[in-house]
Amino acid sequence: MKTTQHPALAIKKMALTIILICSYGFSFSQDITVDFEGRVTHENNSLSEVIVQVLQNGKLMTTFKTNNTGSYNIYLPLGNDYLISISKNDYVQKYFSVSTKGIPPELAGIKFPAIKADVDLLKYYEGVDYSMFNEPITKFYYNKRKDNFDYDKEHLKAKMQAMKLVKEAEKKAIQLALQKNEAKQKELNKAVATSVAKAEGEKLAAEKKDLDEKLVKESLMLKLIEEEKNSIFNKDKEEVQLNIMAADNTATKQIIDKKINALVAKYKQGVTEERVEGDGIIIIKRVLVRDQEAWVYEKKIFNWGGISYFRDKQRITASTFNMETATN
Repeated sequence: MKTTQHPALAIKKMALTIILICSYGFSFSQDITVDFEGRVTHENNSLSEVIVQVLQNGKLMTTFKTNNTGSYNIYLPLGNDYLISISKNDYVQKYFSVSTKGIPPELAGIKFPAIKADVDLLKYYEGVDYSMFNEPITKFYYNKRKDNFDYDKEHLKAKMQAMKLVKEAEKKAIQLALQKNEAKQKELNKAVATSVAKAEGEKLAAEKKDLDEKLVKESLMLKLIEEEKNSIFNKDKEEVQLNIMAADNTATKQIIDKKINALVAKYKQGVTEERVEGDGIIIIKRVLVRDQEAWVYEKKIFNWGGISYFRDKQRITASTFNMETATN
């Protein structure tokens, strides 16, 4: 099919800035696909080794990691719905969705502008409810009125309001941790002063030193969160040099299949629950096996009161955990 340039592309380069979550800039694309390119950051610092996954109808289509500048590129064929996952250990996973449906047949050969989606990940704090991130932060779709791709502004606005509550919860979680550390430090100070055994005293002193360092670190994190809260809605858009990352579908599938096969071989059909107790934490592990598929769920209970839920290392809500692992 001969490609033609759509009139909408005659305009100058545009930018749609999404405060806090992503920023979008438009440039001319040479492929008949919907192209996404961007950089993953935390507090303006690039995050390398971030896992980017593209799912279609719940099935993993491709997965790869960002490079040392945090850059990524995705090319999505027309006529489908996609879910893009952005995740990294110790950070809150984020999603954005893209629907490439609804494009009139006569416009299927146009050179659509590339969409620039920079994603800023939040640092993860135990005990904070991040369930708002279980669904896409931003939803992209083809806007017939504009003859171009757009995003759901009302949906994003609601997410931005919910984000304020998350930041407040993070602040409270750190303050609670600080209070618990301070209480334990007082106990350690008293124990060190009254200890008659030198070895025990040295051990307690070392523990106090570790707590002192943790207290300083958490105080700094509290300060950073407060500063981020004050500046998060004024984040400037950055232009970056992009590097294309190739995804190896075959290798990814082999790794996933190997892990699933091992679980199916080890556990019986249905739900198997295990309990693991560690230093300051209790983990309730539930392995769900259904035919030749398997999932690992975890409920982590911390001694300071926080509770977190996971499915295959991805954070989920308590209701999702209970519903999907119900035994009756």
